[in-house]
Amino acid sequence: MKKILCIIIGCIIPFLLLADIAPSDQHPVDNTVQFTNLDDFPEIVILGYIVGPSYDSPNFFLIKNNEVLQKGYKFNDLGLYWASSKYMEHVGIENIVTNTDIGHEYYGDEYFQQVTNDPNIYFITSAIDPGDFWVDDHDDLKAQISEYEIAGFIGDEIVIYLARKIQKFSIGDDSIHVFDLPEIPNLIFEPSVDASSSSGSSSQ
Repeated sequence: MKKILCIIIGCIIPFLLLADIAPSDQHPVDNTVQFTNLDDFPEIVILGYIVGPSYDSPNFFLIKNNEVLQKGYKFNDLGLYWASSKYMEHVGIENIVTNTDIGHEYYGDEYFQQVTNDPNIYFITSAIDPGDFWVDDHDDLKAQISEYEIAGFIGDEIVIYLARKIQKFSIGDDSIHVFDLPEIPNLIFEPSVDASSSSGSSSQ
């Protein structure tokens, strides 16, 4: 059994090492992702949850305004959630019960939607990736800053959107893109649920 285990480990390790080798014809882009208007919504908090090969003891953590999002190792994934500020003050972020028996067949949003059965913790998305990324060497992009904002709520769904993206290049001027929030019917600026409401999903 030990011999078989050693053979399996010996087969896996080279692939892991190769996955961390930088491509010879590409360069990394410093990728900054943050929320910039959380202080406008003091009645809620945004929570993060990380899973991945280098994150053995996942738990929820608070995301602050203008704080650069982190996920650690590049193969980790970050899920975002929201909850009532009053509920979090009452329960405590360290006391959120998590599900450690999620099947490996689940990926992305489907995985993060099962992280907790607490009906007062609302899943937002796992599509926002704060990790650095690679581009071809002929691309002059060296850094990117993505600023997300909360637009409001539709029932128990929170609406977030990319409000501004800044791209910095090794040659030439910075590029700044400001995105307008499209008109969204029934959008309100305060959540219509309280700490006793049942959980729902959210939109990006």
